Amino acid sequence: MSRRVLLVEPNWKNKYPPANLMKLATYFREVCKDDVRFFKGDLKIFGAQLLLEEFFAGNVDRGNLFAPEENDAARKFWRREKFLLEFVKSGKISLLDFLREEDFFYEYALKKLHQRFKAEDFPTFDIICVNSLFTFFFDETVATINFAKKFLAAGGKIFVGGVAATLVPKFFEEATGIPPHRGLLDKPNDLGKSDDVIIDTLPPDYSILDEVEYKYPAADAYITYTTRGCIRKCSFCAVSKLEPEYKDHVKIFEQLRRTEEQFGAKRNLLLMDNNVLASKKFDEIIDEIKACGFAKGANYFPPDEYSVTLKNLRAGFNERACLRKMIRLYDELEHRLPENLAGEFYSAREKNFLLSVVSASAEKIFALDEFVRPLFEKYFKRNRRARYVDFNQGLDARLIDEHKMSRLAELNIHPMRIAFDHIEQREIYERAIRLAAKFGVKNLSNYLLYNFLDTPEDFYNRLRINIDLCEELDVAIYSFPMKYCPIDDPKYFRNRDYIGRHWNRKFIRAIQAIINSTKGKVGRGRDFFEKAFGKNLAEFRELLYMPETFIIYRMRYEDNLTETWREKFLTLDEDERAAAEKIIARNKFSDKEIGSAPEKIRELLEFYKIRR
Repeated sequence: MSRRVLLVEPNWKNKYPPANLMKLATYFREVCKDDVRFFKGDLKIFGAQLLLEEFFAGNVDRGNLFAPEENDAARKFWRREKFLLEFVKSGKISLLDFLREEDFFYEYALKKLHQRFKAEDFPTFDIICVNSLFTFFFDETVATINFAKKFLAAGGKIFVGGVAATLVPKFFEEATGIPPHRGLLDKPNDLGKSDDVIIDTLPPDYSILDEVEYKYPAADAYITYTTRGCIRKCSFCAVSKLEPEYKDHVKIFEQLRRTEEQFGAKRNLLLMDNNVLASKKFDEIIDEIKACGFAKGANYFPPDEYSVTLKNLRAGFNERACLRKMIRLYDELEHRLPENLAGEFYSAREKNFLLSVVSASAEKIFALDEFVRPLFEKYFKRNRRARYVDFNQGLDARLIDEHKMSRLAELNIHPMRIAFDHIEQREIYERAIRLAAKFGVKNLSNYLLYNFLDTPEDFYNRLRINIDLCEELDVAIYSFPMKYCPIDDPKYFRNRDYIGRHWNRKFIRAIQAIINSTKGKVGRGRDFFEKAFGKNLAEFRELLYMPETFIIYRMRYEDNLTETWREKFLTLDEDERAAAEKIIARNKFSDKEIGSAPEKIRELLEFYKIRR
């Protein structure tokens, strides 16, 4: 008898799909033959969804008077899924105004569902796996884990794993009572199973992403590793705890082949290696990536999503996800059709109860295939597109040489990411960039750690070096400043409030205000850079002390209030400047904070109270 398995990702915003949960889905569904379900978001909403699903499934199974095949009233009822879901959560009777008097059964049944929702009497699962990510999501993750217990069947088991659970396991156990799984799923006995399957080597199950409304920006990519771990033990980095053992080569060809066979080809190859250049099998890795279809100039035709979804539906593979995906494809097709065809298509969907996921069935989709397939073939054009490799965690500039750069240049890398965390590594970093340019790699990106041991001046100089290199070498370097925080320090891992020894709260806010306006990255344009960060260190330092509102709304204020603030700031004598900067560094400007300051300083600090 198969078990009911629930995979949960808490309600945070993230770019990359949860590869660990996707591999668990493959394990439980294909190896254990379990019924697997994925949810991301607020588990209260999930509870209401489960209750409503039970209600719909029960009515269809009984084939009673209230099934949509029987009458128009029922058919209309089934299309109001969002209203019904909101009623189950809130119990607001006004949400059921569309019901007729003779539809008393619906109202009675829905009130029962609302009572179950209030009592937190939810359908249950035998196994629940909750993912963790960054430690600053600790509170939200803990709340999700504790609420997930309400969905656990008697004798069931909850597993907690992921990045944060590995870094601060003690705190997760204290807050939830559940000892988390630490590290990778790379051993035969992980999660107490009795088989010898290595979960970490399994291909991810991409179908679970179609079970949720959330859209991962990087979903159209193979997400994998060609190596594990790192040879470095950098004090600011958690990799040595997450992946303590360096593995020279994790083969990916078969994993990608299986993914393409099941879900269609993915556009990009997202490699999460922490230090691929340290591998003794680096040349083998490059050869394998090329064999997977990502050599320089690589392109592909996107898969026919309709055919892939229909194939999986016919095979009975994750029917829940396939039905949701097909309804979304139908909705998209309807928007592309000419008006007359759109009306005909809508009528066909309505007749076959395919306007909503809750009333959809595989049999009705199969029956509509002859009518729908030609429409998809005509109105869903699949044009050839470029595909790229992204070593997302960055390349170690210290290990780059001519041979390795020449081999990397054989791939369709976009962008090539190289970290520049310390100004002391300037020569090493510049050499790496020059080698990239020499071998024709023009699109680069780098991570710039700040708020660690660096000074604000170091940070500015590293950014400026990139601007100079862009002009000299005719390359594009996009910098991504990354604020350091000790992610396993009990004082800071929940709140990101850590301030480095050469930084203060105001400096941090100033940098955040600047990069927020640039959407988190700094591009190649000198004019833009100098406007954002200053033409020199003196202007940059002035920006650090400038009122935050004036930084964010630079164009609005620069000709009037900003100039007045600058005059008052520059006319302070040495002692006054020191006193003012001490207050500004705290980034608190209430009357209580500045009330005891001398009048000249108070006049200056009034500018910091201005909001948008």
